[in-house]
Amino acid sequence: MKHQGYSAIAAFLLLTGCASLPRELRNQIEDADTRFLQTQKRFQKDADEIKADLNYSPDLFKTVSSDWTGRLKAAKARLDAAETDGRELKRPDDSLRNNLPRVHQLLAEEDRLRQTAVDEADAIEAQANRWLDFQRNLPHYLAKMKDAHDSAHGADVAEVARTVEKAEQDWPAKRADLEQRLQALRDAPDRAEQQWQATEAERQAASEGKASGAQVATLIQADDIIQASASLPAREQQLKALCGQLYCAWDRVLEDLDQEHRGLSLVYREKLKTVRTQFAEPGDKSPHTSTDVDWVDVEPDVYRAVENNIGMAIAHKDTGLYDSEAQTTAQPAGFAYIAPPSVGSNQYGYWTHNEQGSFWTFLPQYLIMRELFWGNSYRPIAVNEYNSYNTYARQGRSWYGETSPAAPPQYGTHGTFTQQRYAGSRYVQSGGFKNSAFASRPSAAAPAEPRMFNAPQSDDSQGKRFGRPAGPTPAGKHFGAGGNSPPAGKRFGAGNS
Repeated sequence: MKHQGYSAIAAFLLLTGCASLPRELRNQIEDADTRFLQTQKRFQKDADEIKADLNYSPDLFKTVSSDWTGRLKAAKARLDAAETDGRELKRPDDSLRNNLPRVHQLLAEEDRLRQTAVDEADAIEAQANRWLDFQRNLPHYLAKMKDAHDSAHGADVAEVARTVEKAEQDWPAKRADLEQRLQALRDAPDRAEQQWQATEAERQAASEGKASGAQVATLIQADDIIQASASLPAREQQLKALCGQLYCAWDRVLEDLDQEHRGLSLVYREKLKTVRTQFAEPGDKSPHTSTDVDWVDVEPDVYRAVENNIGMAIAHKDTGLYDSEAQTTAQPAGFAYIAPPSVGSNQYGYWTHNEQGSFWTFLPQYLIMRELFWGNSYRPIAVNEYNSYNTYARQGRSWYGETSPAAPPQYGTHGTFTQQRYAGSRYVQSGGFKNSAFASRPSAAAPAEPRMFNAPQSDDSQGKRFGRPAGPTPAGKHFGAGGNSPPAGKRFGAGNS
């Protein structure tokens, strides 16, 4: 009855409070409300089951009950915050009509809070089920524990140690972290042995069918450590892959957005172009550049969070960093590879100066990157442009290339450069650009104007020959041959430089 009453009130508020919003937004708010109610029921079901589990075997859960209760309480607070966002979206006034970015923000925040809350409740309930299953099937789990203990012995980490040693030499900023991870692998067999010896009494009681709840809890926690120690081959591969990430710079460029119906469901999709530049070592003069493009399904809140960023790099990762350290504030694609003017140059290019100003020049081996990011619409990047971008980037904000408050943006979904280059995208064909504040301006549909007065011609004076003295680009998507470097300057993209 409570949920039915809430639904009726929500429906009324939707009709009265959101009538002035565009139909698409009203539909999104209604969908978000439906998802919240479903999540609320699922969360309450999890909470009831967790409480019943804790009451069913308090001796078993004694060591974790307070932690799980605290986690569930924090998750409930996030769910309550999502409900607050939902109520703001259904306010019976017109305050949101002229603040559509706030509507999108609230929708994204509500979905994120709702999902993280229920994910946490699901995770706690799954843990409780595993503990109860362990208690009910002790012989099975004791056998698995013994197998894991036996397999942990004799592990050899010599190969991964060599990989780590090279990465530590090439990327000194990561030395401490990599050494800690390697030492954890080296210590794993000893940790497994310690847990095995420490639980001898509990294992004996369990094999005789006399283990108490507290003893079973001790066995479960020991089993977690032993099982992790037994997975050394997988963990070694993970560490080797982590080292490999340090030698690769990549960008994820949002090329298109789409929605399609699959049965009764509305599916949200992103078209992502990933540009990777792989180095054999820091400062490698012949990197390997590749690209791939994929459509991926995403959650509605993810879709809405990037809806203004077509043509932008929505993620960038430099060399010397792990993938998890990627910068995710959307910025114009390619700008992250430009060195600050105070530095002058990096492994990707250098600043040139003439009577018309200062402009960025890419080295020959990186012209393919320029092609992938800008295409035929490239104009030399002027220093004032870079400075504006850099100011926003340091503040964690997206820069869309506005030259004045009244001027149209150059980048992003409603940017003049984007609307020219991505005119054939599904988002454009479906009318996605029609909501642009500059859509009615002639300049929005025309090719983007050069970014500066009397700009020099593109530095690509030899056409599209990427990193080669002459001849066509080799077949396939593998780019990067040698080239002449400018005078030595501070290298860009290594560790914490």
